[in-house]
Amino acid sequence: MATVCLDPGHGGRDAGAVRDGLEEKRIALEVALAARAALRPAHRVVLTRDGDITLPLVERRGIAETARADLFVSIHVNASTGSRARGVEVFVRRPSDPASLILAAAVLQEIIRQWPDRRNRGIKPASLGVLRQRRPAVLVECFFLSHPAERALLGGAEVRAALGRAIARGCEAFLRRPALSARARAVRAEANRGRTGRRAARSPRPRGSRPV
Repeated sequence: MATVCLDPGHGGRDAGAVRDGLEEKRIALEVALAARAALRPAHRVVLTRDGDITLPLVERRGIAETARADLFVSIHVNASTGSRARGVEVFVRRPSDPASLILAAAVLQEIIRQWPDRRNRGIKPASLGVLRQRRPAVLVECFFLSHPAERALLGGAEVRAALGRAIARGCEAFLRRPALSARARAVRAEANRGRTGRRAARSPRPRGSRPV
């Protein structure tokens, strides 16, 4: 069981992008709640917010740190000044971070698989404060509120739920990757060695044996 931290962007006084009465903060929360439902009970899921509250970036990072999350996904929807930009993109803090790149690719692939007619804008580096993490961390931009067709998509509850499920599948694919499984086995083996060592330290030496 892994610990997944989901971060619905904006909230409270910060509505994020707003078009035709649709607020980014509300869409992001609904997507995150759907992702949490899809990831449970196989994984422990922590949300940085589960209501309409203002939350500074440092607190979002702190929630992931306190939870000792194995990965972090910040959920947003995009917007531009014009109406032509469209599609899905995922941001990582550094292109030299292979784990975050793998997580970003897994999430992006699942969203595009669900909506193959939407533009794949790729994975991009960005020096975003919320991604300053000691764990794989990505920020996903789920369509453009400023694009009429994608705004219509985001206005549908089923689409928001499907986005959450796609993000959850991406997280699952990342967590199943062999490298993570090997790391988990190594951690368990180290823990077992520690328990064996403690038992040995408590056990008296057999009579007549000599220390070596």
